[in-house]
Amino acid sequence: MRCLWILIVAFISLAMATSIPIPIANPAPLSGYEMQLKILLQKILWVANVKRCFAVITDDLHYPIYDRIFFESVGRRVIPFFVMRTNESDDLQRPSRQVELFVKAIKSSDCELNVITILNGWQVQRFLGYIYDNRSLNMQKKFVLLHDLRLFESDMIHLWSVFIDAIFLKRQLDNKYTISTIAFPGILSGVLVMKNIANWELGKGLNGRILFADKTSNLFGTSLPVAISEHVPMVLWANATKSFQGVEVEIMNALGKALNFKPVYYKPNQTENMDWTELDGGASVAYGSGNPDGYAQNGTHIDSMLVDEVAAHSARFAIGDLHLFQVYLKLVELSAPHNFECLTFLTPESSTDNSWQTFILPFSAGMWVGVLLSLFVVGTVFYAISFLNAIINGNVSSEFFRCLRPNRNVPMDPKIYRRISFRIAISRYRSSKGDRMPRDLFDGYTNCILLTYSMLLYVALPRMPRNWPLRVLTGWYWIYCILLVATYRASFTAILANPAARVTIDTLEDLLRSHIPPSTGATENRQFFLEANDEVARKVGEKMEVFGYSDDLTSRIAKGQCAYYDNEFYLRYLRVADESGSALHIMKECVLYMPVVLAMEKNSALKPRVDASIQHLAEGGLIAKWLKDAIEHLPAEALAQQEALMNIQKFWSSFVALLIGYVISMLTLLAERWHFKHIVMKHPMYDVYNPSLYYNFKRIYPQH
Repeated sequence: MRCLWILIVAFISLAMATSIPIPIANPAPLSGYEMQLKILLQKILWVANVKRCFAVITDDLHYPIYDRIFFESVGRRVIPFFVMRTNESDDLQRPSRQVELFVKAIKSSDCELNVITILNGWQVQRFLGYIYDNRSLNMQKKFVLLHDLRLFESDMIHLWSVFIDAIFLKRQLDNKYTISTIAFPGILSGVLVMKNIANWELGKGLNGRILFADKTSNLFGTSLPVAISEHVPMVLWANATKSFQGVEVEIMNALGKALNFKPVYYKPNQTENMDWTELDGGASVAYGSGNPDGYAQNGTHIDSMLVDEVAAHSARFAIGDLHLFQVYLKLVELSAPHNFECLTFLTPESSTDNSWQTFILPFSAGMWVGVLLSLFVVGTVFYAISFLNAIINGNVSSEFFRCLRPNRNVPMDPKIYRRISFRIAISRYRSSKGDRMPRDLFDGYTNCILLTYSMLLYVALPRMPRNWPLRVLTGWYWIYCILLVATYRASFTAILANPAARVTIDTLEDLLRSHIPPSTGATENRQFFLEANDEVARKVGEKMEVFGYSDDLTSRIAKGQCAYYDNEFYLRYLRVADESGSALHIMKECVLYMPVVLAMEKNSALKPRVDASIQHLAEGGLIAKWLKDAIEHLPAEALAQQEALMNIQKFWSSFVALLIGYVISMLTLLAERWHFKHIVMKHPMYDVYNPSLYYNFKRIYPQH
């Protein structure tokens, strides 16, 4: 499509360059004014050394000047030219379609000289305003105009700071001409002063080096205001030196040395948002109706105060991490990119550091269920083997499986408990060795569970079992306990030595799933997401909030209230500056690599010099060096814990386990106390002065 447009414009250019009617035969005689102006313009064309093409925009009064003789006097080579005649009624602020195509043809051909000989100064003023607003022509080319006081009113100052290669022809009373130009760089200070560069009279020559001198290579130490906004790593305030530092500050200082000007840095006032419709309307008042396709009509909003300052001509430059947004080009000029930043999100970071669970983490819930189940299974096996051994030896006690046997006990008459003779007999009861049933460690089910649990905790048995089957099973169970505890120790040591895993957000998909609202400091960033081709990015843009920097920004991010979108280096700065110790994480996925630029006034004449200087600084490695210096104290990642070292914080979880043991012991003690008070003490045979009476009774009559 672009190639097709270039072919169309080239065709129109060729048609206009060849189809302009030039008087050939019997031209009307020129007056003295016209003849002198014609000769002067011929000499200017000659010294301008036009090599590509030139354009003429004139009115009916001056049209006869441009005959065949005029164009042949330019040189021996055939040079393409454009000629447009305007009417006095034409409003060049709102040009017709034909005039627009003509101007586009001049720009596409990159003509080196534009001659505007229109007597009506208001018409010229409005035409120049149209060129300025729409960038219809390259305003750094050479312009020749007729001197008119209406061109030098106060609202034209910022235009003439752009048309710096324009010369003005003023006719004097003695038919001589004064050739003047704008005093540059004096106009950059806001004062428009005309500078006479030559006086011409008939029969006198001209010096092209004087007429079209280079004005941008040396600004003679002029002080230029530079609006700044603190934004790491481009601009930051250094308390040690009481000055601004950063990559873009260094670039501006280098530009000041290269072009011989003094940058004066200032911070714009933190006022309420700029009314951009009013700003665009102000330009419309100055030059007519403004751009019909201009900035105010498209409904786009800009948050940058830096763009505000430059667009209002309060500053000549603006620095502070400005990105290359096309919407800015409606109001300002952007330099060539000096850096490319990774734009991403600063998000909260959660950790799996559950130190209080360290003693139970080595095994999963299923594994712990298996261990406890094996405890009861092995205890039951011990009990069953002990019972089988008692059957073989013929000394089965009534204690075995007592809970499974039917209760055949006859209730004892309460009067028996009160008999003195019964109590005396019970208190004197002593079991003989022959009456005692030989008992082993695992004859009781409660003992089986407790002893099995004690072996699991590496607590030695009070003695070895008497029968060999239980001894063999005890040995194998000891081997099982050794393997289990060794596995636990290895896992436990690994948990203590290794850092806890971090739960982070590293992609846009993760950000959407986390339901953390994204946020940014500029509407332009949100608009980028809304206009993206990627569906995920559009969803992020729909949820994105726009708000400026606040002191509690990092705390809000840490609480999961928002995720902030900015360049990677600024997010590092926020993370380092966070004094609360919050866990913040920079998303690893770069959403966009955005060019970083400087802002200048619209159509600034310094742009070619600035772009060339930035390219030299980048090729020389200075910009990379300044960036490295600015971010040397901003670590890319949070410092990770050293491995193979004991984490003391996790070791405190041992006290949690000890506390749990104390709690269980206290509960057991309270349960025993309750049983003794409500069960034992209420038994008819319990005597506080003779406790053995109750226990002897239980030995003889365990069922009662």
